Amino acid sequence: MRRRAVIAALGLLAAGCQTKVVRYNPPLAGLPGAQTGVQPVLDPSIKVADSTLTKQASAEPIITNPDGSKTLISRNGQDLMFHIARTMRDDDEKLFTEQVLSELTKDEFYERGYNPNLAFREIKRRHEDVEKLFKVLPAGELTPGVLLEQVGPNIMRVRVHYHDPADLPWCGFDMRLEGPNWKLRWFVVNDGK
Repeated sequence: MRRRAVIAALGLLAAGCQTKVVRYNPPLAGLPGAQTGVQPVLDPSIKVADSTLTKQASAEPIITNPDGSKTLISRNGQDLMFHIARTMRDDDEKLFTEQVLSELTKDEFYERGYNPNLAFREIKRRHEDVEKLFKVLPAGELTPGVLLEQVGPNIMRVRVHYHDPADLPWCGFDMRLEGPNWKLRWFVVNDGK
C-alpha cells in the first residue's frame, strides 16, 4: 500500500511538471530568409551588447557643417577606408591631411623634414595598390579571413595574409584611435606571410 502511495505521489508530481523553453536561438536563424524547423524563442529581457564595430543607423560617416566644411567620422576600419577612397577620388589633399591621416604619422613627416601633404600625394601615386587592397578588404576589419591585431597603443592593424606581394604590394593598413575616430597610421607592406 505504501508502495502504491509513493508511485501515485510520483505520478502526480510528474504530471505537474512542465517544460518551458526560455531561449532557443539556432545558429544563423537571424539571417534574412533563414528557415528553421523550430521557431527561435528569444527572451526579450536579454539584450546583446552593441559591438563597437557596428555602425549606428543614424550616424553618417560625413557630417556637413553649417559653414559648408566637412567632419569625417571613422568608427571603424571600413569608415576609414571610405574616407581614404573618397578623399583620393575628390582629390582633397587638405581634408585627407587634416582628418584622415594620423597625428602620429604627421609628426613623423615633420620630424623627417617633410610636409604631411606628401602622404596624400604618395597614396595618389600608388592609387592602384590602394584599390587592390580595398578590393580584398571590402568590409575592413569585418571582412572574413582578415586579421585584426594590436600593434601599439591605440593602433590596430587590419591585414590579409598569404597574398603574392607582386599582386598585392600593400596587404593591410594600421589605424590609430585618436579621440572618437580611427585615423590612418599607414599601409602595411606585403611580406607574403
